[in-house]
Amino acid sequence: MTKNLVIGLNSGTSFDGVDASLVKFSSDNKFKFIDGIIYEYPNRVKEKIRDVISGNIHSTSLLKELSQLNFLLGEVFADAALKIIKKNKLRKKDILLIASHGQTVFHHPDIEHIGSYKVRSTLQIGESSVISARTGIDVISNFREADIAVGGQGAPLISFMDSVCFGRSKNPKAILNIGGIANVTVVGKNITPIAFDIGPGNALIDLIARDLFKKELDLSGAFARKGNINYKIIEIALKDSFFKRKPPKTTGKEYFNFSFIRKYFSGIKRKEDKIATVTFFTAKVIQQAFNDFIFPKYKVNEIISSGGGVKNKTLMNHLIKLIPSVRFSNSDKYGLPYEYKEAILFALLGYTCKKKIRNNVPFCTGAKKKAILGKMTNV
Repeated sequence: MTKNLVIGLNSGTSFDGVDASLVKFSSDNKFKFIDGIIYEYPNRVKEKIRDVISGNIHSTSLLKELSQLNFLLGEVFADAALKIIKKNKLRKKDILLIASHGQTVFHHPDIEHIGSYKVRSTLQIGESSVISARTGIDVISNFREADIAVGGQGAPLISFMDSVCFGRSKNPKAILNIGGIANVTVVGKNITPIAFDIGPGNALIDLIARDLFKKELDLSGAFARKGNINYKIIEIALKDSFFKRKPPKTTGKEYFNFSFIRKYFSGIKRKEDKIATVTFFTAKVIQQAFNDFIFPKYKVNEIISSGGGVKNKTLMNHLIKLIPSVRFSNSDKYGLPYEYKEAILFALLGYTCKKKIRNNVPFCTGAKKKAILGKMTNV
């Protein structure tokens, strides 16, 4: 029997754990989500990721920590894959491949001139050789690099799956993913697709929740509901230069971090007011992106939302009120569970890489041509 099961692994910008999805592919390259798990990082692993990303390591120790973390995360990702295999009572030989995005620790989408060279870069870790050795399954990883090599920004890669799933829609649809960073794709029949990183999704909210409330996140937006919104500060923050840049564009926690919070929101002293303001600001950033770059060109009739931000009721209620002309739905409606959508994406990217199908979307990433994303690590 032909193997047609792929495990997709992803750890997003919130780095709370490994999202693992089990996806079944058919001979015509269509796919169906079978199961998913969230393999939570042990606290010590999470601390190491946070230290590397935030730069809280002395320069003489950074290379060691980065190298060690790469192999450590390989072990964790392998455990996540083995767990979903065991949960579904499968054997290793039932799995065609594991597709692992790894953990992004650095993303630099802007061109930097170094001598005579023009350089963009990105770095995802979680050693694929370790995953393959521990599981006994071929692994495809390193999906962003090939897009950057042909002139793209290496993101948003989700635009490929959005095009596959919704590209034939009669009316254009906007697919909004609210992870640590919020991104959007607009696709439909007979239109040129667009996709870009909007700006902060959960990133700033999570930082404030951790710093001021000693919680990893404001899960349902309960903290934000207790505060007062400072609209004047939001007006100033919305003028940040990133939001005015035209797509294609991508970003990360290298930009939307504590420095960004200090720059614009340090004047808010009461912690409930600060998280309330940043939560509304996040919604306003999304609304502004739609008004500036989407609504003038596309007659969107539906926004399909996914990502951890969907669980933040306060944030979602703000969005529904700010964008009343378009109906909101959840990606679950289309067989794409919102918490596993990106893990499903990497299963799709891995499968298409295996089949040697070009799987980037140059209109959305800024690449000069189509490319096959992914690198194979054989058992």
